[in-house]
Amino acid sequence: MSEISALIDYSYTQTLTKEQWAWEFMRRNKEYQKDYQWFITQWRALEKDYGRSPNMDYQAWKQDPRSYKIIDISSEQDGNCAISDDKLLIECWMGNKWGFFQFPQSPKLSALDVDITWRPLPPDYKVAENPAETNKNKVVQSIEFDLSKPLKEQLEKAKQQVIISQRRLRKQGNLTPFTLIGKKNLWMACIKMIDTYSNSDNDLLEESGLDKSQVNREAEYYLKHYLNILSFMDK
Repeated sequence: MSEISALIDYSYTQTLTKEQWAWEFMRRNKEYQKDYQWFITQWRALEKDYGRSPNMDYQAWKQDPRSYKIIDISSEQDGNCAISDDKLLIECWMGNKWGFFQFPQSPKLSALDVDITWRPLPPDYKVAENPAETNKNKVVQSIEFDLSKPLKEQLEKAKQQVIISQRRLRKQGNLTPFTLIGKKNLWMACIKMIDTYSNSDNDLLEESGLDKSQVNREAEYYLKHYLNILSFMDK
């Protein structure tokens, strides 16, 4: 059973931003849950020995091996959290590993309870291929151009043809846009599945035309590649 089994009403997801959706998947990631449990155990032990902010004995705290991880550090992003060239404070190590700028939050908290601040995706960030999408039939439209005539008017006409085709396919349910609106019902079904609730009577699956195996592939993908959600269009 997932740690987030207490969540029953998923209607709150209908208004989530892409930043909030990324959190909803990340907090369900078993590795994040494991890292957070390790982190918060260390943090509470340090607070017990050295006090809480702003009254902590920071100098003694940062000398304690429990307060840091030894890793390769990017000085541009984590210089303020670095104790030395290879020691990073554990709260910053969490952010460095999972992609956020803030104190690590409990995976038991929903997106409505957390104001997550994500690190910018690097310029060379590559969106991993999604098996749940690549298994779908691709929609291709052929457009003819008369190269003996000016291209400007032909390109505008071709653009309008593509827009009309997209709208028709979306109305027919044969094209899911790469937007939050296009994904939110599917993602709601995904997090329900992750949370181990039965999908046998899940209307969301029926409405989206997807079976359990497709939703499961989508869920597995975004559990691992939650940062890809940040590359989505808002509308």
